[in-house]
Amino acid sequence: MKDKSKIRDIILAVAILVIAVVFYAGNRLINRKPAAIVEISLNNHVIHQLDLSKDTEIVIEGYKGGTNTLVIENGQVYISDASCPDKVCIYQGKISRPGEMIVCLPNLMIAKIVGEEE
Repeated sequence: MKDKSKIRDIILAVAILVIAVVFYAGNRLINRKPAAIVEISLNNHVIHQLDLSKDTEIVIEGYKGGTNTLVIENGQVYISDASCPDKVCIYQGKISRPGEMIVCLPNLMIAKIVGEEE
């Protein structure tokens, strides 16, 4: 009786492992297409579309003369400097996947990663 339960436990463990590997591989296939563009918006108007494959640094003039320094480096986007008082946009870190965004509310600036156009 103990041998049958050990065999069932092993089969269950192997089945769970196989399912986990299938889900992991599926997730990697779905998300393998790299993002291509970061859209910069000010007050809900797109002002720049920048290629993530080109390292760039630009200063974005926002609301009431506020500024954000946006950096594209190694396919990642981040804010290196901002004139806003709280600097939350800097602390949001680096983004690189479609749908991720950095928001600076005082300067009304949004940087959003969008995928490649089909």
